[in-house]
Amino acid sequence: MIQRVWADRFTTNILPHKFEAGTPNIADVIAFGAAVDYLSAVGLPAIGRHERELVGRALDVLRAESHVEVYGPADIAARGGVVSFNVGNIHPHDVGQVFDSEGVEVRVGHHCCQPLMRALGISGTVRASFYLYNTLDEVEAFARGLRKTKSFFKVGAREAKV
Repeated sequence: MIQRVWADRFTTNILPHKFEAGTPNIADVIAFGAAVDYLSAVGLPAIGRHERELVGRALDVLRAESHVEVYGPADIAARGGVVSFNVGNIHPHDVGQVFDSEGVEVRVGHHCCQPLMRALGISGTVRASFYLYNTLDEVEAFARGLRKTKSFFKVGAREAKV
């Protein structure tokens, strides 16, 4: 950065300070400290238990439905707070649209891991994430979104005999 400034000239600082891009990001450092204090007060073990409870319930919902493919470890202890799945042959973007109409936020697409999607033979997945601030009521809203998706696209409905 700059070491000294005059009306007609300036001098730069020595390396590596010469390339410092201005005022350090103090606001985010302070916010990070507050976040660490908050998470420490709640307790990381408690957060982990809550997250596993939500993910476990979401997995129960998904596995109870036919024509739903769940990706990732079967063991809840080997999972984080993310659940990826597909519904029948419905494109993930279409599934996401129905969830959105129910007020349920999910991510859809290849999630920046196209090699994995190619290895799985799919174009993408629907991804739900659960954390400290989520509730079991929100998992139930997720379940309603899944049922509405299957109903809207008639996933699993028997074909009418002609």
